[in-house]
Amino acid sequence: MIAERFFPSQPPVLNIGLLDQLREAQGNFVNLASLGRAPDVLARELQALVQFGFQIERTASSAAYRGHARRLCPDQIEHQLGTKLVGRRVAVWARVRSTNDLAIRASGSRSNDGLVILAEEQTEGRGRRGRAWLAPPCSSILMSVLLFPPRFPEAAVAAQESLGWLTALAAVATAEVVAQISPCAPTIKWPNDVRVAGRKIAGVLVERGTAGSCVLGIGLNVNSGLDSAPPELRARATSLALELGNELDRSQVAQALIQRIDAWYLNCLNRGPGELSAAWNARLEHRGAAVDILTPEGLERGRLIDLDLSAGATIRPLHDNAQPVTDRTIPATRILDLRQTDPETMPAITGTQHGGRKDVASPPREC
Repeated sequence: MIAERFFPSQPPVLNIGLLDQLREAQGNFVNLASLGRAPDVLARELQALVQFGFQIERTASSAAYRGHARRLCPDQIEHQLGTKLVGRRVAVWARVRSTNDLAIRASGSRSNDGLVILAEEQTEGRGRRGRAWLAPPCSSILMSVLLFPPRFPEAAVAAQESLGWLTALAAVATAEVVAQISPCAPTIKWPNDVRVAGRKIAGVLVERGTAGSCVLGIGLNVNSGLDSAPPELRARATSLALELGNELDRSQVAQALIQRIDAWYLNCLNRGPGELSAAWNARLEHRGAAVDILTPEGLERGRLIDLDLSAGATIRPLHDNAQPVTDRTIPATRILDLRQTDPETMPAITGTQHGGRKDVASPPREC
């Protein structure tokens, strides 16, 4: 297995509180004497931050923050994280085949519930239908969360098996983080892609582990440029840096994402997965559009009125006349695929369309 940690031995614990104090000065120098710590201690702590990769300008008596570390910082992610379950343990790897694979390996023990695995690079990142996940090293959030969800009462979850409430949870949490740290208005393309102005910025892959566990795999393009992307993807992908015009501190983004996943997961544990429906529907980009829905019985075509995690998809027939129309609901358990379409020109979807295509972010095998 390819798995490389950044530190072969236990690294020193970084003083993230000191980092925050420097950051709060907004580029101005901070008098080290005002920090109330012994000069030799401060010197060691500042040196540790610089050695990790944080950009800090120093004089004999002061220091100023100049920029974030290029790589993910576990201490920074865990500092004042404030979650109850997700992120109780955070592991950061330099290079792995797949973060989902590592999380699945850890699923043999329930003590790993809430484990977060992050990697700077994946060599065999994957998505729905065997699509490859492509991301330059040290550019994205490549994250897997190991969870042991309970079995909800049949009435609360029976209709959610096909949509995957955990897929919806990860997509909603990711979209909320994108909206939180940028002026973007992210949408969710069924079932798992998060997009900005029609271009993919993130994707989700949920897989089963052992002992009733599930792994939430999330890929979020943060500081990715498009120069290294295949030409066919450049018009269909984006990143936070491209949308904002500047690079972001990925450790801060990872922390925000862990916090949102934890908040939504606890909400669902307390009130049921149906709590996601309103937030999911609010960002769903297909509502009001003509869609093709593939079911085991064949193709359904209509205008999507609602896509509820419990009830399923409500569609309205596409009529050009003034005849009365009756909405009908397709149970969530019967939805195999859903695509927005032009009812006049687009071909119907099939179960094999798009097979083998590479993509930047990817959909899921639902739990």
